[in-house]
Amino acid sequence: MYQLLLYLHILGGVIWVGGAVAIQVLAVLVGRSDPAQAPALARHFEALGRWLFLPASLVILVSGAAMTIQAWSFGQVWIAMSVSLWVASALAGALYLAPRAKRAAAAFEADGPTSATGRKLIGGMFVVSRLELVSFAIIIALMVFKPGS
Repeated sequence: MYQLLLYLHILGGVIWVGGAVAIQVLAVLVGRSDPAQAPALARHFEALGRWLFLPASLVILVSGAAMTIQAWSFGQVWIAMSVSLWVASALAGALYLAPRAKRAAAAFEADGPTSATGRKLIGGMFVVSRLELVSFAIIIALMVFKPGS
């Protein structure tokens, strides 16, 4: 059972982190090549958050909790730090990124692809998203090296 949970945990992490990296790259490419695609990009980010990142993050949480109950302890520093970073990322996604993606899409639909409001919202989203990538790298390091265990 532990191996299945580990597989699901890693798969969820690959989807979450890989998706976040892909979004960053896509945003840079669109910004450089065809800024008129920004409205569609904002709509897609909102959908990805709901249909890809949310389920992946829940798989990570549930499988990680089940593995911790089976073989580890929530009191271990690397687990507590990883859970704290996961919570911060989940809150950033739910409370900051998702609403801003929705507002950016609406701004682009109302004002067109050159919407200053839409671009400002997207810019803020990418700063937070890049910070999330740093936290993902820290979580991965904690999972691999398990400091204090």
